[in-house]
Amino acid sequence: MSGTNPVFLVRKAKKSSGQKDAVLWCSDDFEAANATLDYLLIKSGAKLKDYFKAVATNFPVVNDLPPEGELSLTFCDFYQLGRDNMTWAQIPGVTLPSSEAVAAASQRIVDGVDTETGEVLEDHTETFGNEEGVKTSGSSPELTVVATMPFRHRVLAQLIGEGEYLYHVDTEQKKAIRELEMDTDNSYVQNLLLAAENVQEFKKAIEHDIHKAVKAVVTVFPIDGRIPELALLIRFLKTWFDTEYIDRGLLVKEWAKGNRVSQIQRTTSGTNAGGGIKTDRHPELNHDLNSLDIEIALATLPMDFNIYECPGSVYRRAKEIFQKKESPFKEWSVALRETPGILDYSRAAIFALIRGAGENVHHFPVSLRRYINANLTESNHEKPTAETLSAARHVPEKDAVEEIDRLDAERGEFVEGISEPTETSAQPQVGNLGGGIFSIEGLMGETASNEGEKTEVEATSDVQVQETDGDEEQDTDALQTDESDAGTVEETVSVESAADILAAGAPSLANPEQDDVNQNSDSVSQNIDSVSHSEPEVQQTEPEAQQDEPDPEQAWPEYFEPGRYEAVPNDVYHAANGISSTMVKDARVSLMYYDGRHVSKTIKKERSKVLDMGNLVHALALQPEILDEEFSIEPVIPEGVLTTTATIRAVIDDYNNSLPALLSADDIKRFIEEYNATLPAQVPLGASLEETGHSYMELPEEFQRIDDGQKQTAAAMKACIKEYNATLPAQVKTSGSRDALLDQLAIINPDLVAQEAQKPQPLKVSGTKADLIQAVKAVKPELVFADELLDAWRENPGDKILVTRQQYATALAIQSALYAHPEAGKLLQNPTRAVEVSYFGIDDDTGLEIRVRPDVELEYEGLRIGFDLKTISMWDVKEDSLKSRLHREITMRDYHLSAGMYCNVADLDKFAWIFVNKDEGYHWVAVVWASESLLELGKLEYRQTIRAIANAMDTGEWPAPITEDYTDELNDYDLRRLDVLREMA
Repeated sequence: MSGTNPVFLVRKAKKSSGQKDAVLWCSDDFEAANATLDYLLIKSGAKLKDYFKAVATNFPVVNDLPPEGELSLTFCDFYQLGRDNMTWAQIPGVTLPSSEAVAAASQRIVDGVDTETGEVLEDHTETFGNEEGVKTSGSSPELTVVATMPFRHRVLAQLIGEGEYLYHVDTEQKKAIRELEMDTDNSYVQNLLLAAENVQEFKKAIEHDIHKAVKAVVTVFPIDGRIPELALLIRFLKTWFDTEYIDRGLLVKEWAKGNRVSQIQRTTSGTNAGGGIKTDRHPELNHDLNSLDIEIALATLPMDFNIYECPGSVYRRAKEIFQKKESPFKEWSVALRETPGILDYSRAAIFALIRGAGENVHHFPVSLRRYINANLTESNHEKPTAETLSAARHVPEKDAVEEIDRLDAERGEFVEGISEPTETSAQPQVGNLGGGIFSIEGLMGETASNEGEKTEVEATSDVQVQETDGDEEQDTDALQTDESDAGTVEETVSVESAADILAAGAPSLANPEQDDVNQNSDSVSQNIDSVSHSEPEVQQTEPEAQQDEPDPEQAWPEYFEPGRYEAVPNDVYHAANGISSTMVKDARVSLMYYDGRHVSKTIKKERSKVLDMGNLVHALALQPEILDEEFSIEPVIPEGVLTTTATIRAVIDDYNNSLPALLSADDIKRFIEEYNATLPAQVPLGASLEETGHSYMELPEEFQRIDDGQKQTAAAMKACIKEYNATLPAQVKTSGSRDALLDQLAIINPDLVAQEAQKPQPLKVSGTKADLIQAVKAVKPELVFADELLDAWRENPGDKILVTRQQYATALAIQSALYAHPEAGKLLQNPTRAVEVSYFGIDDDTGLEIRVRPDVELEYEGLRIGFDLKTISMWDVKEDSLKSRLHREITMRDYHLSAGMYCNVADLDKFAWIFVNKDEGYHWVAVVWASESLLELGKLEYRQTIRAIANAMDTGEWPAPITEDYTDELNDYDLRRLDVLREMA
């Protein structure tokens, strides 16, 4: 140790833990010193999860250093790190422990015994920084590096660590390890050791992988639970080491739930494809994306049949569809291969989904994705409901395919029950035992080839739909996007890729011509769920746990441990622990702003529901399946829906014209006048005495009241005339409105008026648009109005972002421009891409928790590449200035800082931005790759800001962007203007 420069480490405690910061210095390398610090912390009773990672600092030159190799929890009570987080300085106002007290404490400790109190101290006595403010130490513990121990001891060391990674073990731990190794009654430990020694990858593993493997075993097979069988334990360890590092966590979860999966399968979009739970398929048969393709091809056929024991003729037609990549199989395969958890759904659900779709839905990828998301909702995958089987058109009796088998028989192919075997071509018999199991008696007469291999045969009768080879490598890229057509929305299928897969795993599927020869010579009943191989899969000995209905909503943890997480919802991610790149950008504005936004939270910023075209384009280009969850698109107004006032008036006019005609005012007047004409005419009073006299003489005698001898005055005669006229029927009025005339007509002809009242009244053609709508709805409630559709859309019951048809059309045009771009289209539609994957980690310099979520990531030629999709508006930027403007956009908005953070946390090798102009009709696309220097600049700026955040957290000081007075100086341009003005003056 003396030949190594001393290293000074500090492990800062998390504020929520209530612990003190720990320091240690020793003459050793960083890894060994870090391991020693971890050991001493654990031995002191502390938990490593309460501390951030150890950080190496400058060696402090002070008189009060703790002894070499000793853990100190009090050093940070007197000293603190400066702004650079590297240099130690005394805390102002804190009194250091006196050297006399330290010396006195050292003299008081003799051979590990406190001479004043008589207390026997253990490995070291710590009084530095306690009430007396003094520390001294005794002897250091004897430690053994785990990596130098025998293999069996290394395994047991990680077992006794109880989930913590042990670098060193002390004497007591070594003794416990030896006792465990010799305890033959402990079947759990002995099986673990035997399994470890029988798995070559385990024996070659580095120390960290041994720790992970042991921890995985304990998680899947708890120590206090049922002791796992040796064969099952070996199987798990082999599967664990064969699984990609990033998928091992999912594998452990599946095994812990009782799903003994042989691998973690992923969809073409990079999500978990499932396949670990029981479905309606045979439990001993493997189900992968390739067997899913066969099921899809079968479901696209028009005939009905038994979906669990499909006839050979149907299967051969499905195989032909698969090989030729016919439509609609091709489109369904692309869509379902991208669906998360697709292998967990039953065969009946797949058939019902495809057979229940509209005739042309596969021509529209976005609509197809919506249909799948809306209808693939099965909960019990092991026992499909009767409704699902009916929708799948499952016909157990298989009568519907009798004619197809008959046609096969006419072509010379043997079909059970139709063709009769001859003496020259005797056919082997296969008995159906039910449940997808068949009796193979009669197949022992198989002929062997020159190389001793069995001739592969294919069924022509009852066939299941799956391939089994437990060790067969799965190819999730069987359907790739053709590079020549990468710009189109519809993905094409690579026939060569599928052919390679079939040639490796199922030669009978890859070579149809040879397959037909085999059928004609050795036709047998075959289980398509299991294309036979020379080495059968190892039978499972551990009974599988009964799987309950899955939880429809995944429960996300309140605290995310460092790692990679897929499909984390937006609200969960933004509320999760860790500093995001957006938060780092806020700190770049100023630490005061960061404090207001994320610490004290005095600055409130609620998410606006106003449409952000960038978010809409992001959803359409990368995650069209979530479009309906976040956005509410203005409904399309169907034909026949009433939109404008003119169309509503037209409906009213049509309705009014269809009604029986009402009596007009003239008609009513005519009726009244005719009635009045039948009445006796009244005697006129006369304008003169002579006229009045004539009228008086026309009166009946009884009304001529003037006696003879009396003077016949005009007044007396008029009085008689009036008396007579009063006895006559009154004339009906013929003036006034139509309603008034109707009232008059009711006097003389009430029946006619009653008939008029029974007629439907015409609708009003005046008033506001709302009044007209209400009038029409009163007589035709079935009519649909555009205003009602739009009002229901604007109510937005799901609190989604509203998108008008014009905005949606613009976003679709941008999506088309992105997909049509020769480079961006291939990146955005790459079937191996992963979208919105969340990464959580710990910053190495400060120990702060951080998180990132790049838009897109994919692997290409061994490189991990990340992308961000950005919408911009640069319609007025000249072509020669675009590149400089894009560079300014990147640096001004700190896109390069985010890229550097993505590369660090998500372990990306390269990064690029896909810019698309969002101005209507001008959607140009640019793929801009980040140079090494640009990424380095982003990483350095990110680390500098993280250190500033950490220092502010430690000190509690969040400074404003400007803290000191300054003098404003002229720039070069202003200075030149000043010189010109001086000369002119």
